[in-house]
Amino acid sequence: MTTLAKNKIRIFNRPKFVTLRNSDIINWISDVLLINSITGVRVNIIFVTIGEMKAMNRKYRGKDKPTDVITFSMVEGKFTQYSNDMLGDIYVCADFIKSKNKKEILRRVIHGLLHLLGNDHKGEKELVKFISLEDKFLKLIKTN
Repeated sequence: MTTLAKNKIRIFNRPKFVTLRNSDIINWISDVLLINSITGVRVNIIFVTIGEMKAMNRKYRGKDKPTDVITFSMVEGKFTQYSNDMLGDIYVCADFIKSKNKKEILRRVIHGLLHLLGNDHKGEKELVKFISLEDKFLKLIKTN
């Protein structure tokens, strides 16, 4: 019998930008990884202020404005084999989550995770496919 390596997901939510239980967010990420047959990876979710996000966007993307999500992948390539490794960091700007409801937070987290898994949305066609993927996972994941 084969045992699947467990994913390690850490949440950095200071000072409580998002009022959800960390376990909810961890379960969502775990579900998306499981649906994609990915095990044994580490992912960090970091909630930041609009000022922190603007500084990161300027430094790493050359854009002098805040954005909702920035990811830093520790592996490259859409079909890379994930094995007991750091997948990456997902930075979410809490100020962009207007209503702070579960679905809106989940969409931002899924957005970041899809980037870590090698998906992108540079053109209009890619954006439509990307949003379709987000919607697919939103429907599959239980948020109760």
